[in-house]
Amino acid sequence: MPASGLEPAYGYLRVPHSSSEEVALLEKQLEEYAEAHKLDLQQVHHERHRALRVGNLADWLVGGGVQHLIVPSMDHVSEHPIARLVFYEAVCLDARAEIHEACPEP
Repeated sequence: MPASGLEPAYGYLRVPHSSSEEVALLEKQLEEYAEAHKLDLQQVHHERHRALRVGNLADWLVGGGVQHLIVPSMDHVSEHPIARLVFYEAVCLDARAEIHEACPEP
């Protein structure tokens, strides 16, 4: 654990058609989640492509020494169950990181 006592975390947003106001609101949700769970949100990746791209996700997490990835919800990542599974695999198995949902869907 870092000297600050907070575990480092990254955020991930899929925002292909989102306005800057929507992106700011999503970022605020991630920041509030991180603060409430004693995580240090160090950076947020904005995925601007419609297709889910996980190719460099594990490298990004491992390269930063990060074991926590905060997303708004898994539905935000993708509504398709296989795409979510691929995302989980990249984060949890390849990068050995944990996914946190800031606002999980009911």
